[in-house]
Formats: sequence, structure tokens, C-alpha cells
Amino acid sequence: MADDSAAHLDQQVRLSPWASLAYRDYSLLFALSLFATTAQQMRQTQNFYQVYEISGSAFQLGMTGVAQGLPIFVFGLFGGTLADFLDRKKLILYTTCGNLLVAVLLGLLTLSGHIQVWHIQAGTALTSALNIVLNPTRMSLISYLVPRSHLTNAVSLNSAISQGSHFIGPMLGGLSLAWLSMGNAYLFNALFYLPALAAILLLTIPKIDASTREKFSLISILSGVRFLFSEPVVLAMVMLDFIIVGVGYYRPLLPIFAKDILFVGPAGFGMLSSAPAVGGVLGTLTLLMTRDVKSKGLLALWSFFSYAAALGLFALSTNFWLSLALLGALGLANSLQAVMRQTSFHLLTPEPVRGRAFAVFAIFSQGANGVGATEVGFMAALLGAPGSLLFGCAVGASITLMCWLAIPGLRSFGRDK
Repeated sequence: MADDSAAHLDQQVRLSPWASLAYRDYSLLFALSLFATTAQQMRQTQNFYQVYEISGSAFQLGMTGVAQGLPIFVFGLFGGTLADFLDRKKLILYTTCGNLLVAVLLGLLTLSGHIQVWHIQAGTALTSALNIVLNPTRMSLISYLVPRSHLTNAVSLNSAISQGSHFIGPMLGGLSLAWLSMGNAYLFNALFYLPALAAILLLTIPKIDASTREKFSLISILSGVRFLFSEPVVLAMVMLDFIIVGVGYYRPLLPIFAKDILFVGPAGFGMLSSAPAVGGVLGTLTLLMTRDVKSKGLLALWSFFSYAAALGLFALSTNFWLSLALLGALGLANSLQAVMRQTSFHLLTPEPVRGRAFAVFAIFSQGANGVGATEVGFMAALLGAPGSLLFGCAVGASITLMCWLAIPGLRSFGRDK
């Protein structure tokens, strides 16, 4: 948590939508996250498009999802443990450098004419392994860099970064594919890691208090899992996100919708990929302007249900502009539940296990993307892309309704906080 000087500053600054940016190290973390996550989203867009361009196969899109998801489940707990036991600044620096190198290698392979689908999938797997260390480490720092009174604001700003990168990254990814060769598009992606590296070098990260730290062991690695299952509200939110996104992850199917259903080119594909982030930014800005939400659990439940509904309507749409609007609504709902989940994590997680707890969070959150990419790819091969998303809509809406009725503590969470 921020020190006494930060607490003094908190008394001087009226809480505004941008209040957390008054803290130097949080503002550097903000810049780091903006460039790193934008680069991640840009390359993910490029990867999925290139896989479909080379193979024309929904199955290969699903296998790319396997490559994305498998490292998260294999290395996820270990990555969070590193954040609690090792130098966080070095972890962020090394994993960001690794992301840059992957982008450069894919660019050179493409420019040389030797690129194959398995190269892209291997790069996806390596990037996923790096990010399972990078992302939980970044997220776990927020509550160290601002006072507790600023926590919802800081998490909302962090979500704004995420949503903004989901808009800017896919849009730049699509435009780079339209304006540059595929190889040069990857090299353009690599440039975005340079300002992220500069922010890392300037960032001051609090040292871990050795007196509160467990000894490194298998039991210490599993501490994040124990925490998750000890907090029913957090567990419910995390599992809802995992299941709903797992059966309704639309992004890997966007190349099919763009090319075969809506009949738009790479630029249109980039717009479809970015549309959810536009809604996400609107949702996050709404939360920033309202300053705090008392009924956090209730808002999360409404958001999960709205996500499922927008997904089903998008699956049925054959109009490009209507599809953009529905993806925007989907993104708005997703941003609201994401902020509620992350805020609950920060409020309820003990400091000594925060890195491991956020690793578990990332396993389910990012793992849902990997599992979802795999599931929708295989289901699309069986039912077609619209049928796959309609299945996700039905499952998501049903699971949300069940949790709404069966877990009253989730509905009331936050009202007495």
C-alpha cells in the first residue's frame, strides 16, 4: 500500500476520475500497462487472422486457442508465486523483453517466407507463458501504489487501460494488416514494447516484507488456490467469468464473421475486433464518474447476463453496423463485471499472497480465453460460427440465472462494504 506521504496526498486531492494518476509510480504502471496490453491485443489479432489466412480452418483457430490456453494452466500458479518471491521489477522487465522478441521473430519468419501455422501457434504459446508472469505481477502492484480509498478508482483506471488496449490494439492490428505486409505488421507491433520498457526502468516497486512471506514450497504455491476457495463471493465471480467466457469467447471467430458472414476486409475485421473495447471504455468511464458502486455483486450478475444476451444477438446478425453495436454492448457488460471482480480481489486478498492470488485470478480469466478459443473453434466446426455463439449465449444466461437464485451473498456483496 502507498506510504504515509501518499496518504497525506490523498487528503489534499479530491477523489476525481483520474485521482490515482496523482501517484507517480501508479502513473508509470498505467503507462506500462497501456503499451504492453495494446501490443498484446494487436498481436493476438494478427495471429488469429494470419492463421485463418494460411489455413482457412476453424479447427486451426481452435488449436491456436489451445496454444494460448495450455501454458496458462501449466505455469499459472508458478508465475504468481514468482511475483511474491522474486524481484517484481525484473520479472516485468524480462517478460516484456520476451514479448518483444516473439514479435520480431514472427515478423522475420513471415518476411522470409518461411512462416507456418505451427510457428504462429508456438509464438502464441510462448507469449501466453510470458504473460502469465507479467500480467498478475502488474495487477498485484495496484494496491501497493495507491491508498485504500483510491482502490476502486485505480482498478477502474486499470480496466480503462485494458478496454482501451482492446480497442486500440485490434484496430491497429487490423489496419497494420491492411496497410503493411504481414511481416512488417509484426515488426510494427514490436515497437509498442519500447515505451513499456522505458516505464519499467523508471518504476519504483515496494520491496516484499520478508517477515510476512512464507517459505517457498508446494504449499506456498497453492496458497492462492486456498484463498480463492475460502472466499465464496470471489470464487463465484471468477467461476462465472470462466464458464461464460469459456463457452462464449467470440474473438477467434471474428475472422469467420468478417470474411464469410459480414463480407468485410481486414479493416472491417479490425473494427469488429475493436468494437467491444469501445463499449468497455464507456462502461469503465461510467464507473469512474460514479466513483464507487455499493451493490458490486448485483452489478456483476446483471453484467454477466447482459454479456450472454448481446452474444446471442450478435450471432444472429448479418448487418455489419448492427454487429458493431452488439459487440460494443457486449464489451460494456464485460468491463463492468471485470471491474467488480478485480475490486473484490483487491479488497479481500491478504498482501503476502497477493501475487499468487492474482495468478489464480489470471489462470481463470486468461485461461477462459484459451479454453473459450478452443471450444468455439471446435463447436464452429460442428455447428458453424453463429451456432457456436448461440450455444454460448444459452449456457451463459442459464448459469448466471442459477447463481443469481442460489447465491444470495453474491447479490448482496458490497452493500455493507
